[in-house]
Amino acid sequence: MSYSAPAPAPRGSLPLGIVLGVIVGAIAVMFAWFVFVDDPDRGTPAQTPATPSASAPAEPSVEPSPEASPEPSASPSVSPSADATPTPEATPEPTANPNIVTELPVGSWVTVLASLPKSEVTAEQAVERAQLESRNGQTAIVIDTDAFTGLNTGYWAVVVPGADSRSAANEVCRALGMAVNDKCYPREIKG
Repeated sequence: MSYSAPAPAPRGSLPLGIVLGVIVGAIAVMFAWFVFVDDPDRGTPAQTPATPSASAPAEPSVEPSPEASPEPSASPSVSPSADATPTPEATPEPTANPNIVTELPVGSWVTVLASLPKSEVTAEQAVERAQLESRNGQTAIVIDTDAFTGLNTGYWAVVVPGADSRSAANEVCRALGMAVNDKCYPREIKG
């Protein structure tokens, strides 16, 4: 009688092999995705819609392309919002006229000759008024009162700048042949 050795027990596990196969397959798919579809330097998702319709049938056969298109479109949507952020450029619009002054030295004095409501007078009309008020060696300019603290907002102010004190600003009124009153008066630039 011959004695035979028992058969060895299988050493592997079918569930463990399946799990490892799925992991390796997922890594291979991710690698292929990053190499062929999601390459930001190639920009293929952006170029694909621009290609002729003959290449359009190739797109439906590659399913990852539609998924890749939202990602590049997300990037451009971020850049327009970044472009929308520079709306501070919109704030200089009221002073788009280069003849409107929005900065003067703090502590200096101006002689106010007219306060023109922005709701009734355009910037161009205010500049014309400043030209009419300029005489006797005094040059009037227009300032946007919204740009200066201490001045009533909402006005184009026709002023003669450059005085270093209240009395010097009052002298401008006299040089223009006007009395110091509510039609000609000094104001300090506070900021």
